[in-house]
Amino acid sequence: MKNLSIALNAVLIVAVGILYIFHFSGKEESKMVTATAGEGAVVYINTDSLLSNYNFSLELNEKFLKKQEDSKTDFNFKAQKLQKEANDFQRKLQNNGFLTRARAEEAQQKLIAKQQNLQQLNRQLTDQLMGEQNANNKRLFDSVTNYLKIFNAGHKYSLILSTTKGGNVLLSQDGLDITKEIIDGLNGRYKGESK
Repeated sequence: MKNLSIALNAVLIVAVGILYIFHFSGKEESKMVTATAGEGAVVYINTDSLLSNYNFSLELNEKFLKKQEDSKTDFNFKAQKLQKEANDFQRKLQNNGFLTRARAEEAQQKLIAKQQNLQQLNRQLTDQLMGEQNANNKRLFDSVTNYLKIFNAGHKYSLILSTTKGGNVLLSQDGLDITKEIIDGLNGRYKGESK
């Protein structure tokens, strides 16, 4: 979810830069942005609130956390099993339980191979979870931006910014924070899609 916040803040910086250029370029076609939330206004959305109240985001996060926990449980089970095998090997080695030194070395090589396989599995699971998290972030970002295009067709805001708690917007006039309106609209749309 932090990746979405970073991406939205990057879009914010680019948008502010473009607005700055148009506003101060002195061209006739640049319009003065109004200070109230009406046509041509600059408004913002708190992405922390959006992510914690948008049902689609909550559902994606819940599914991801369950998958992450299942992967962790499965990996821990395999790691414990390997640790038990290593302990058994050590005990057998200390008690001279191997007929020959070659058999002890063979058993040790098998344990090393299993440990390497477990490390490889850990990397694969981590990569898989990161890929899924990135895909979820993209789906969420696409969902929000597609809705904002529809939403803004009726409102005609010049710029819709994103911020986070302690982010770029520290104070604004009343009416410029459209977070609740966007969350309500997204959840209404999501409820209609999930039926």
